[in-house]
Amino acid sequence: MKELFIRVAVAVVGIPLLVLVILKGSWWFFAFIALVTLLGQWEMGQLLKAKSIQAQMWAVYVLGLGMLYATGFGLHLHMKLFWLAVFIILFTAEMFRNKGSALLNTAGTLLVLVYPAVFLAALLYLRFHIHEILPQGRSEDGGIYILLIFIAVWACDTFAYFFGVSFGKHRLFERVSPKKSIEGAAAGLGGALLVFFAARWLNALPLPAWQALAGGLIVGIGGQLGDLVESWFKRDAGIKDSSKILPGHGGILDRFDSLLFIAPLFLLLYLIIK
Repeated sequence: MKELFIRVAVAVVGIPLLVLVILKGSWWFFAFIALVTLLGQWEMGQLLKAKSIQAQMWAVYVLGLGMLYATGFGLHLHMKLFWLAVFIILFTAEMFRNKGSALLNTAGTLLVLVYPAVFLAALLYLRFHIHEILPQGRSEDGGIYILLIFIAVWACDTFAYFFGVSFGKHRLFERVSPKKSIEGAAAGLGGALLVFFAARWLNALPLPAWQALAGGLIVGIGGQLGDLVESWFKRDAGIKDSSKILPGHGGILDRFDSLLFIAPLFLLLYLIIK
């Protein structure tokens, strides 16, 4: 009962704050994504430590924040040269660390830089640019679109959970997540599609029908893949929750695992349309 109360209390406080920072945009959303990125990187570092992999955390913190700033505020970098410099610095630094396996440490460092930093940079970019793919889209529609994605993720998780508990008979991916079912996954996809088409019907956004369909499919399929991947990482590390940062909810990666896969897919949709 106490755990349920804590879980509800965190949600009651956290959800309005989340809506506020999404709609406010600018430095508010940047600060939020930066905080989520740093905490998510720390959690990934802990997962790697459980496998005796020592990632260069100081490097991924600095590079992750730098990438977010460049993405959010239009600092144009020659990305090929940037990543070449990153690799040279990381590889050279690893030579002098002398901590366990250099190959595993370097691979772990690159993993933490990509997951979650690069994926969340895609979400940050979308907040300021995704309105450009909407017919007669306005800059303020960017916040509404991101909020719509969050709501669709919540609907997907909720539908998948309750339908899975009530009707789930066929395991989806037992080796990775024994409790998830095909029936629950199908319901989650339906919930995500329902949210996007409801937004279209209610004129919350000027969404063409095909974009509502694409958005629902991205959340319903990509979000559940993201959930499975994070479960896979935790199972391999022998850890139940990525951390205890969010009382009653686990860690940052536990809450944002779906979004980490969804953001790059929406960015791909944006690039295809543009």
